[in-house]
Amino acid sequence: MGKVKVVTDSTCDIPRELLESLDIAMVPLNVHFGTDVFKDYTELSSEEFFKKLVSDPRHPRTSQPSPGEFSAVYKKALEEGRPVVSVHISAELSGTYQSAVIAKRDFPGAEIEVIDTRLASMAAGLPVLEAARASREGGGFQEVAAVARRAAANSGVFFVVDTLDYLHRNGRIGKAAHLIGSLLNMKPILALEGGVVVAVEKVRGKNKALATLKNLVVEKVGTKRAVISIIHGNAPEVASQVAADLAAAVNAVEVITAPLGAVIGAHGGPGLVGAAYLVIE
Repeated sequence: MGKVKVVTDSTCDIPRELLESLDIAMVPLNVHFGTDVFKDYTELSSEEFFKKLVSDPRHPRTSQPSPGEFSAVYKKALEEGRPVVSVHISAELSGTYQSAVIAKRDFPGAEIEVIDTRLASMAAGLPVLEAARASREGGGFQEVAAVARRAAANSGVFFVVDTLDYLHRNGRIGKAAHLIGSLLNMKPILALEGGVVVAVEKVRGKNKALATLKNLVVEKVGTKRAVISIIHGNAPEVASQVAADLAAAVNAVEVITAPLGAVIGAHGGPGLVGAAYLVIE
């Protein structure tokens, strides 16, 4: 157990074994199918979600945790004498960060730092892991917070969706773009810039899109050491191949493959494949 308690939310998509081994507290978001509500990961696994996504006629929506859920986690850590570094999905994409900020106000004067990574999924998860490792190695409150902020600044992600349907349903693209893209089999290469989703390239066909995805990461990482994470929406075989290709193409000190949880999966849909990276200074 480190000196500092690192807290995150379920959109980080960090595999459970890493959360447990590094003593990271994960506060789940909510997934709604009609009036049915599930806690991301804790009540609905990635595998269960994707089965439900294609079988349930109700399109899912998502919502952030309440401030009270964060407050309970912070209270427990502070009672153990541990300051808190809470690292989260982009505030531009979710109200989760704001819930954490509100919860912090319950503990005036306490050592609690809430960080907006301006990222999502394992692009936000990699800074969480760096912070937790710094805590385990004896880092103090200010040091762990600085590690998280620096890692977030050096992280990014590119991803390819298998279908434009889910982006369209969630209002990320308009009707015309959805229709034309679907007819032409266009696969947009998406990224997070300034905390929001942007299209960086559009190519035709999944194989070309995956090759472009790899090239974009290689261009960003260069010859520097990097941690790579391949994320996927119920597409483990494709993710495994992308992971192998990237591991051979960059100076990767660690490669983590992670399935998407329900919250990110609801927006990207099945078949999404992404590559998150953290450039190590």
